[in-house]
Amino acid sequence: MINKIKNNNKNKGQVAVIVLLASAIILTLGLSASKKAITDIKVDTDEELLKEAFNTAESGINNYLNNGSTTYSDSNGGSATINSTDIGTADTLTSEGKAQPNINQLFWLVDHDTQGKVGTTYYTKNVNLSIKVDNDFNGAIKIDYFYKNGANYGVSHSGYNFNMATPIVTGFVYSGSKTITFPIAAEDSLLLVITPLGGSTNITLSGPSAFPLQGEELTSVGTAGDGVKTQIKTRNIYQIPPFFLESITAKNIIQ
Repeated sequence: MINKIKNNNKNKGQVAVIVLLASAIILTLGLSASKKAITDIKVDTDEELLKEAFNTAESGINNYLNNGSTTYSDSNGGSATINSTDIGTADTLTSEGKAQPNINQLFWLVDHDTQGKVGTTYYTKNVNLSIKVDNDFNGAIKIDYFYKNGANYGVSHSGYNFNMATPIVTGFVYSGSKTITFPIAAEDSLLLVITPLGGSTNITLSGPSAFPLQGEELTSVGTAGDGVKTQIKTRNIYQIPPFFLESITAKNIIQ
C-alpha cells in the first residue's frame, strides 16, 4: 500500500515536470514568434520611412528649382536641406559618370546670366580642345558644335569611330586614339553636344583655359520619422534653347 502511494506520487511528479517543460517550450516559441513579428514590423517601418525620406529629398530639389529655397518641409513632418555646388569654372569638364548611348552630353562654351539665359562671354578662340573617352570604349561619338558668327548662328557636325573593324556609323572618321583634338576657330563658341553611340563611356573635355559655369550639382538630404535620412544628388545643367535644337539638322548657317 505504501509502495503504491509512492508510485502515484512519483507519476504525479513526472507529469508535473513534463507540463513545466511543455509550458517552457510553448512560451519560448511564443516569445520567438513575437520577436519576429516585432522585427518584421520594424523592417517594414524603416523601409517606409526611407521611401518617405527619399520623396521628401526629391520634393526639396523640385522646390529649389521652382523658387530657390534651400529648405523644404511637407505636411507629414518630413524636411529636406538642399546644397548647391557649381559645375564648371575649371579647365576640365566631365560627364556625370558614364554617358549612356544616344544621350546628349552638354558642354557650354559661353556664359549664362543669373536667369540662366545665354550670355555674351565666349570661350577662348583659336585653340584646341581635347575630348577623351574610356580606353575600353569601342563605339563612336557624334559632336555638334554650335557657334555664332556675327548675327548668324551656325552648327557643324562631326563624328568619330573608335573601332576600325566594325564602325558604328559609316562615314565617321576613324580614330586610333581615345583622345580627339577638336579645334575652336575664330567664331564665338556656344556649345558642344557630345553623344556616345554603340556603348556607354565617360567623357572628359579639356582646354587651355577655364570653361564657363555649366550649371549646378544639387545635393538634397531628406528626413522622415525619427531622423531617418536619405541623400540624393542631381545635376542641373543649363538647357539648350529651342532654336539651338532646330539647328542640329541644319547643314551650316541658321538665321
